[in-house]
Amino acid sequence: MNIKFLIFINFLLCNCAQAETLGTLFYSPAERAALVAARSGIAQTAIYTLNGITLRGAGKSVAWINGRAIKQVPPDPVIPTLVIHPDHVLIEGKVIKVGESLDINSGQRTLRLPEKAVRVKP
Repeated sequence: MNIKFLIFINFLLCNCAQAETLGTLFYSPAERAALVAARSGIAQTAIYTLNGITLRGAGKSVAWINGRAIKQVPPDPVIPTLVIHPDHVLIEGKVIKVGESLDINSGQRTLRLPEKAVRVKP
């Protein structure tokens, strides 16, 4: 009888572990990003500042957003919609240039650098 009880407890524990992996299955990418950020302790913000871009081959480019290095491949859990271009990035389909801050919700932009202070080298 003890063996049946242990098998039953083991069955329950395995099902609980599998249920956690299904926790984000039915959410949109933005909702999943908010969940991942909340679980990891990273503050989810709607204001993004593009500090810089490092272009590399094979999809290994890095964008420095809010002082944090974020890769396009593999997608970052906090900003899964990131697309890196040579002189700007797209977050949720909105363009953010180097030195610029953008509030995704209101659309308000703040330029932190003077015009033509950023040069793109070929």
